[in-house]
Amino acid sequence: MKKTLGVVCGLAVAVAAVCTAGAWYTGKQLPGVLEHATAQSNLQMQKSFKGLGATARLELVSLEQHLFSSVARYRFTVQNLELGDEPSNLELTLVDRIEHGPFPWQRVKAFKLMPVMAASSTSIEKDATTAEWYAASGDVSPVQGEFSLGYDQSYDGTLRLMPLDIAKDGSSVKFSGFDLGMSGDFEGKRLKLDGSMGTLQVSMVDSETPPLKFDLKGLKLVADLTLTPYDFYEGQADVTLDDSAFTFGDRQVPLTVKGVEQRNTYKVTGDKVDARAAYKVDAITYDGKAVGGGQLVVAVNRFDIPALQAIMAIYEKHMPQLQETAAAGQPPELELNAEEQALMQVQMMQLLAGKPQVAVEDLSFKTANGESRFNLTLDLAKPTSADLPSDQLVRQMIEKLQSSLSLSKPMIGDLAALQASLEGQDEAQVKQAAMAGEMVGQMALYSKLATLKDNDIIANLHYADGQVAFNGQKMTVEEFAALVMSSLGGLQPAGN
Repeated sequence: MKKTLGVVCGLAVAVAAVCTAGAWYTGKQLPGVLEHATAQSNLQMQKSFKGLGATARLELVSLEQHLFSSVARYRFTVQNLELGDEPSNLELTLVDRIEHGPFPWQRVKAFKLMPVMAASSTSIEKDATTAEWYAASGDVSPVQGEFSLGYDQSYDGTLRLMPLDIAKDGSSVKFSGFDLGMSGDFEGKRLKLDGSMGTLQVSMVDSETPPLKFDLKGLKLVADLTLTPYDFYEGQADVTLDDSAFTFGDRQVPLTVKGVEQRNTYKVTGDKVDARAAYKVDAITYDGKAVGGGQLVVAVNRFDIPALQAIMAIYEKHMPQLQETAAAGQPPELELNAEEQALMQVQMMQLLAGKPQVAVEDLSFKTANGESRFNLTLDLAKPTSADLPSDQLVRQMIEKLQSSLSLSKPMIGDLAALQASLEGQDEAQVKQAAMAGEMVGQMALYSKLATLKDNDIIANLHYADGQVAFNGQKMTVEEFAALVMSSLGGLQPAGN
């Protein structure tokens, strides 16, 4: 018995010694780890805010160390943040309470027994800037985070935006909170996100504008991204929203949208990137009347990354100027000097040398009685010279183009009848509007720009090697242009 008790006591002492030694080691390593993590965070924020005019910075202000725990304080500042009519600045103090590894108590009590360097609990400090925010969140930190830091400089945890309830001057915000699971590494080479929000209800009352209300439910965010050698992320990033409802205008007309999806895919092969974005809406209703649902899928393939980054750098340099002209209500115009023009020309030729492709894989809309679809694929190529006449330059740049359009006459009728109904027209006028699909079909036949197949208006176009095939008829580019111009001219009302 005494021998057994001695063994147990010996093991306890050994475990305690290991934990103490590990905590001491963590305490010695922690300052360097936090400084490195802060530097990497600033680097990532610099990239994220690039071209937006705003800047963000995280600074380690103090680190109070003990054997088994530490308290770090950070200053987080954002300058020239566009939140309203004028740019504003924001400064927050973040408090990070850190338990040293290898077995932090907050992980042990949650039965997470894998050794880690540290476990941290982060919150925003209450001060004059955040007092109202604290009040709206029930006097708790409105932003909270719990993370574990691995010895391999990885992190894993959850960032929480706490529930809010705000009411002021007739306006209100009710927010159920947002949980964002995050994992990755300090270098930003890996990033996984898994977030969800229950509800967000906003009611805005302004004496100068009609009231606006919106209600969002079931927001989800999922991402799995890996940084490539070109400082370009590849992987998947998806956002979905179950339900949204808006009420706006003097009549307080309701608009509801169900089943919203945005799914983005990025793939890097060598020095080329492929990107695909799919947008989908299951159902839209307006003023209580069903409108329909649709989808848009666009893709770019074989885009040369170095050339693309060089072109984007030129645009980012001129972004403040473009933003100023847009804010003044003027059309933004990119003004390049001779050196920039030459660089842009070189990079565009490099981009075209990779034979990039731009595609609208699917643009579709469906109503109760029909569905219309459109797709287009454009293959580009490098011309022999950038100094060719514009018509020759375009011909050499466009290697191949093909598209198809299928317009549903019943769908056109559904939308025309909906518009007539929303305008308050009587039942006879609504029925007459529902015949709009037949009218469009007859106009398409008359113009020779489309054919009819059952209830669909069909148009197909294929171009390659200077030859056009339009609705099955082969012709030159000049003949196709003449056909389109004459057909459109024939559709113009008399006197125009």
